[in-house]
Amino acid sequence: MACLTNTIARVLVMLMLFALWCLICLSAKTQLNQTRLDRTAEWPQAVRIADFILTLQNAAGAIPDQFGATTVNEDSNMEYALIGLGAAYAATRDSRYKDGLERGIRWLAEREEMDDPLWKGSWRYVYSANPPYAPIPTSPGAGITDVRGVDATSTLFVYLLYLHQKLTDSDTLARAYAANAQAALDFVIKHNLDKDGFSWSSWHQHASDGQWHLYAFKYSADQGDVYLGMQAGSLLYHSSECERVARFLKENTPVRFFSKTAGRYGLGLNQKGVLDPTPYVFAQGYLPWMWGDTVQNRQALSWLRSRLSSDGSPIEPDGKPASSLSAAVLGMAAAALKQPEPLKSFQWLTTKPYDPARAGVHETADPKSSEYNNVAGFCAISLLGFMPFN
Repeated sequence: MACLTNTIARVLVMLMLFALWCLICLSAKTQLNQTRLDRTAEWPQAVRIADFILTLQNAAGAIPDQFGATTVNEDSNMEYALIGLGAAYAATRDSRYKDGLERGIRWLAEREEMDDPLWKGSWRYVYSANPPYAPIPTSPGAGITDVRGVDATSTLFVYLLYLHQKLTDSDTLARAYAANAQAALDFVIKHNLDKDGFSWSSWHQHASDGQWHLYAFKYSADQGDVYLGMQAGSLLYHSSECERVARFLKENTPVRFFSKTAGRYGLGLNQKGVLDPTPYVFAQGYLPWMWGDTVQNRQALSWLRSRLSSDGSPIEPDGKPASSLSAAVLGMAAAALKQPEPLKSFQWLTTKPYDPARAGVHETADPKSSEYNNVAGFCAISLLGFMPFN
């Protein structure tokens, strides 16, 4: 009888603990949902910015780089915009944003090279905004006739699949495009990762010989893009290789790409492995957004905060007009490090560069400056406090 009594007592205790755990989870979920609602109430422009992205998207799922543009996904622009749609869906549960994300993923999958063994798992640098959405040759410099195989484009595609599963609790797209995802990750591992573990940017076609050559520069922000995709690959498909690459980038990028003397991230590593100390503002907020509270990320955020005008607008290191993207990544870093949001910068962003008529975001406060879809995506992410893996 004593044994039976003890067994019943243990079962009751376990049931009570389970019930308590369920209440804690429910409370946390309720609190998270309330936080999301609070963000949309505080910054209603964020949802309208996501609506702007949807207005750009056509029936096939392509999102032109800006209103009236003839190009799509130039330098991964559309993929960043799709993350913005994911952020809006997380905050509102409005199915329009989920549908836009899904259609965008399908469009990207259709553009992926899956036949040519040499380029399998990669994309072209930019596509036409009109059917059949053919690749458009691009020349970033003298003697270069085209670009392809950008590390960020391949890995961000996999992150988008993860984001969709995370937000919808459905692995439909992740399963449907598992082969595409694996090919994308394999391409970067085989063709972009250097022996030191970091990722070269892309491949350039030289006019002199018509051949494709590795562009020998490792951008600091690109290491973050690759991390997103590799971490997504490890979570979606339980890939130990992706987990290894993601862990390496998370642990080593903040050390290798950070300038201790300047207290911020540099532009990247050149062919000789020397850090280019150019103050690349985007990386100061983008990398902390992924990796949170580290010594380097705290310094990078402090550097961003130190370069603000009295109205909250960013002071660009090259003397150019204040950038809305700089304000957005400042907010992303602050959220990741759980520091107070840059209220003045958000107020500046939503009153000066923000276009209330079209709901896009100008590059600067100049109303004649462009309204790119990637800038819109990052502004939505920042204003909504969206985190990549939380």
